[in-house]
Amino acid sequence: MWKKGMAVFLLSALWLCLTGFAGLGDEGEDTLNALMDQLTAEDVEEILAEDKWDGRVMAKVDESVSVRTEASTDAAVIGKMFKGDAGEIVEEGDGWTLIQSGDVTGWVSNDYLAFGREAEERAEQDAAKVATVTAQTLKVRDEASTEAQVIDLIGMGETIEVGEEQDGWLEIIYSDGDVNYISAEYVEVSYDYGEARTIEEIQAEEAARKAEEEKEKRTSNLGAIAATGDELLLLASLIQAEAGNQPYEGQLAVGAVVMNRVRSGAYPGTIQEVISAPGQFGPAATGRVAAVMAAGPKASCVQAAQAALNGETNVGTVTHFRRAGGIDGIIIGNHVFY
Repeated sequence: MWKKGMAVFLLSALWLCLTGFAGLGDEGEDTLNALMDQLTAEDVEEILAEDKWDGRVMAKVDESVSVRTEASTDAAVIGKMFKGDAGEIVEEGDGWTLIQSGDVTGWVSNDYLAFGREAEERAEQDAAKVATVTAQTLKVRDEASTEAQVIDLIGMGETIEVGEEQDGWLEIIYSDGDVNYISAEYVEVSYDYGEARTIEEIQAEEAARKAEEEKEKRTSNLGAIAATGDELLLLASLIQAEAGNQPYEGQLAVGAVVMNRVRSGAYPGTIQEVISAPGQFGPAATGRVAAVMAAGPKASCVQAAQAALNGETNVGTVTHFRRAGGIDGIIIGNHVFY
């Protein structure tokens, strides 16, 4: 009913403007009533959407659209609007719109922007729907019913992402596919629109993503290798001789290098043979490893040796290390692993 009332207000205001704010009179009222009778629910929604999205746009893309310095495909790209992003209209041109979104102000082709009712539909489709709790405490139930079990409580002012509304209940959809419900009566629902990002922001995000991927690659478990107590002691002793003064990460990395050689097929296939191979590990040749074994390696080196035997690595599958400097690789403490 309030939507229809809003539509009546808008049409009444329009009629008063056209008649110079004179009294509507019988004929004017008949005309207005005739117009209202022709209004459908879709018409009302259209009017409301146009009003709500006046001066605003949504990105109309499956992935992203470029934001440019000028209204031309030849102009430089200064940022991108992504699916779910909204923006403010600064200026409308011929087939292009100057928008401001986040820290980006530039031109976007109208082919990739949604206005008015289409923007409303795009928001419903692409933007996350967020419910803000207006009650002192809101009950989360496992089914859409006041008789259903309460599984959680949400306090006033807290927000939660929600799905579709049905019969006065909003879905809460979890990443594992589970669905719970909250009463729509005690929340205010809004859309969490995204914002355009500058090229610099996009590049920084891409660099962070690649760094995370590299970290995951370097730390993926390579599989445990069975070892005797003496082999564990030998590996821990080498680790102490090579990296006893380094942080634990550096000790683990040395153990991983030894185990990577055992796995590789390009080196001898046992820990003893890898460590004692001529010209490979200096402390083994000088007797330093034997001395540490006799005295007993310290706890952190034993821990690092056991972790390496369990398949842990923080340097991926590399098989070499040396004192840092003059060569590219993964730097940990005073060593570079490559």
